[in-house]
Amino acid sequence: MITETRRALAGLAAPLRTLFLTVLIFRAGTMAYPFLAPHLLLSGGVDATAAGMTVAGFGVGALAADLAAGPLLIRWRPHSLMLSGFLLNAAVLACVPALHGRAALAAAVLVWGFAYEIVTPAAYSATIAATRPEERKVAFACYRLAVNLGTAVGPMIGALVFAADPDAVFWVNALCVLAATGHLYTHRGRPPAPDTAGAPRPRSARPRATRAERTRFWTVFGLSLPIQLAYALPSVFVSTYVIVGLGLPGYWAGVVFTVNAVVIVLFEVPLNVRMARVGSLPTLLTGYTLAGAGFLLMARAGSGPTLVLATLVWTAGEIVVFPGLLGYVSRLSGPAADRNMSLFSGGVNVAFILAPQLALLLSGPGHAGAPWAVAGAAVCAAGLLLVAARTHPYAWHKEEPCTSAT
Repeated sequence: MITETRRALAGLAAPLRTLFLTVLIFRAGTMAYPFLAPHLLLSGGVDATAAGMTVAGFGVGALAADLAAGPLLIRWRPHSLMLSGFLLNAAVLACVPALHGRAALAAAVLVWGFAYEIVTPAAYSATIAATRPEERKVAFACYRLAVNLGTAVGPMIGALVFAADPDAVFWVNALCVLAATGHLYTHRGRPPAPDTAGAPRPRSARPRATRAERTRFWTVFGLSLPIQLAYALPSVFVSTYVIVGLGLPGYWAGVVFTVNAVVIVLFEVPLNVRMARVGSLPTLLTGYTLAGAGFLLMARAGSGPTLVLATLVWTAGEIVVFPGLLGYVSRLSGPAADRNMSLFSGGVNVAFILAPQLALLLSGPGHAGAPWAVAGAAVCAAGLLLVAARTHPYAWHKEEPCTSAT
């Protein structure tokens, strides 16, 4: 599997290989955010409530970036927007250790969230610009591999740096962002031609999406929200569920995270290479079915081995459904691809903002698995609605048969 992944990465177009390494460096250097709350409590002069509100500002800034990315990508090329986001990100990180007032910290974290998240829709746009529609599932799977590898490494390095010097974690993070900036700047190559898909056009010359294209996007956006909320649960609820809900040793939560990460790294790219010719509907239905079944199994888990089995099932759904969703949204969007991919990314942030509150609301003594059960049922219902959506041309994008392998 590792050999197949390496072969897929080597087969990417040069701009996508540059994007992969840039995102990998950037995400591997994202080590300060996991330690923002401890930094605020230890040295920021704020209490727990203020710290929580300040950290929440990161998500607000990220959501603002997703909403602003579409208009920005009309005027800026994706790489230019990424470079600007990197530089703003590094500047804020370098300043955070010197800030102590609540207002200054809140403003800095808000801008930090914006600068961090603006990279994602710009990277989506760069991926679309460098690929044909039939190549995008594999391209997005490679992008997700860079993200997942980076986010696995960053917090581990951050823990070591934070233990030595809490302020240094922000400076090291800033240096890593600058390294990503340098790699992208020196390897970005020539910009795409003005008529290339995903390249920015003047607002007056930019084609408008048709009504059908708009309704198709909002249909899949709405039906993707259960998936986004379901996959936000593991990061915010697994530890509580395992330790408090099931009364199992805490190391089983670590096992769940490890199994999920290993399966994604080993199998996501090879599986999507094999599914390159598979249409969007069967891809999404497979992913939704596996996701729904996996989360329903999580609700019924009572031991460590059953947790691992459930994790394997919903992770299989994850590696199918997310490249499939990104590929499908890019294909149906036509001239509105930049805007739609940015809005889709915003749905991810909405899910991460809502998931902790919904999990706490639904869970409780005697029904600790309720959040998983509700998530699984919602995903299964969304899968059935996908089948219904395909019968109407305003709800489903009919694809041309794929004639080439990726």
